[in-house]
Amino acid sequence: MSHAVDYLMKFMLGLSQTLERWEYLWRKQNVTYWAFAWSALSLFTYIFFSGPAQGIERPFWYRIFTAYILQNIPTIFAGLLCIRNGVSRRMPSGSQVWLLFGTALLSYSTGNIFFSSWELVWHLNSTGSLGDPFFVIFYICLLLAMFTAIVNKRVRLNIYQWAIVLGISIYAATILLWILKPPADSSPTVVAAASAPASQVQTAAITSAATPAPTLAAPAVEPTPDAPGWVMFFDGILKPFGQNLNAFYVWCDIALFAMAIVMILAFWGGRLSNAWQFIAQGITCYYIADMWFAYAGNQIKDYQGGFMLEVFWILGAIQFGVAAGIEFEHMLARQQGNEDWIYDEMG
Repeated sequence: MSHAVDYLMKFMLGLSQTLERWEYLWRKQNVTYWAFAWSALSLFTYIFFSGPAQGIERPFWYRIFTAYILQNIPTIFAGLLCIRNGVSRRMPSGSQVWLLFGTALLSYSTGNIFFSSWELVWHLNSTGSLGDPFFVIFYICLLLAMFTAIVNKRVRLNIYQWAIVLGISIYAATILLWILKPPADSSPTVVAAASAPASQVQTAAITSAATPAPTLAAPAVEPTPDAPGWVMFFDGILKPFGQNLNAFYVWCDIALFAMAIVMILAFWGGRLSNAWQFIAQGITCYYIADMWFAYAGNQIKDYQGGFMLEVFWILGAIQFGVAAGIEFEHMLARQQGNEDWIYDEMG
């Protein structure tokens, strides 16, 4: 156990030295340029190539490009930015908070690789894949980070601010409950049988009895997915939990969003609130994308990933990267003795 801890500490020290060596790449101005360019590229791609939510086969190149390139690169980059903040002990919001943010984003990127490969490489339903354990780690780390930030700063809100947080949370939860409502049974056979008169039912029964039954054809055998044994093993274990996990993700988004609003209200008017505004925007983006995916998985039959609203997964990671860049600038200003702003006054 001690050897593992020593190895982890050496790894973090080496990562810190590497990130400091390329410090000019991580400055707020460069991060802002990167965020704007990647957001524009992502929005352009999704708006012009995604197509409708159902009834269309999206191009394979589009699905590969959006799943592996557009989503993973900004998530990994933002995770490294947060790790860079986490290895510093001078972060205004606390190094532990940013270390948890970085761990969450890197875990999310790992999960997204499995999630995308489940559908694009092995042609399986991605609802309930090996990516889900990493997504669970992502949300647990985010919740711990937000809770740590609130406890460390001893947040105190007045009754009106708590009312704002409660109102937003109730509104978000109401939308979620509506989305998770089971779809109505619209089977035409059942409806026709239920609405037909009794005389028609009897006539149909007599006619069908007089008509010789056709020879039953052998049922069509569904093609076996071309996937390794370990993939099918995890698919069989995780598939039953797919819909419940989608609901868990959105409930976590609601809790995270409420915590982010608490932090914004606590830092309202200070320069540190800028970073937390971007964190709140990032959590909101994840909330929108997760809400859409939960709705699509529950209401749209044979939903194919890549719809336009999934761009919010990308925008969410970008917001975290910008927040990390802003707080890094605050830390540098503090190091240089520029203390004309007070970041931890709660009022």
